[in-house]
Amino acid sequence: MSKLTVNDIRNYLIKIQVNFENAYKFETNDEFKLLLASWNDILSKYPKEICDIAVNNAISKAKFAPRIGDITEEIEKLLQAGNSKSDVELWAEIMDVKREVYDTSLYLRYPQHFEPAQNKLNEIYNGLSEELKLYIVNVSSLVEICSLSEENMPYEKSQFFRKMPELKNKFNDKTNSVKLLQMIDKKLIGNEKHSK
Repeated sequence: MSKLTVNDIRNYLIKIQVNFENAYKFETNDEFKLLLASWNDILSKYPKEICDIAVNNAISKAKFAPRIGDITEEIEKLLQAGNSKSDVELWAEIMDVKREVYDTSLYLRYPQHFEPAQNKLNEIYNGLSEELKLYIVNVSSLVEICSLSEENMPYEKSQFFRKMPELKNKFNDKTNSVKLLQMIDKKLIGNEKHSK
């Protein structure tokens, strides 16, 4: 990933001006420099490749000239999409640990091997993707899924693909609600300080 330059930002602004006839008309060169500097302050923390895609996405969706907020919103969407795994990748992750979890779980029957086996299962579970933990909520459910016979796996797989989108949406809603509550708390605390 390459670093974003002021010249890249200048190109973004020109691209927007070309695509939207009344976009960013400046009376003086100072106004352009100020806009360029403010966009640079905001966008310089992101890689150029992500910014390129975000600007193109914002232009393609916009009815009016995209503002910096539209572009950062697109960047955040891209970064979130890049961080999340597809349901197919998550199912593959289960299949990757299935045999090891099953074999390790067999040792839970023996008192002398119980603790090392439990530690190994905890280690495997903790290594799973956070998104996968929405479906596999604890070590016991991991062992249960990995102990299923080959005949029962297609049913479990269909359940997984049916439930994962819903679980991801609930998780995103919960995360967004927590962020909103934190913002409200900060504003309320800030207002209390100003009123004193």
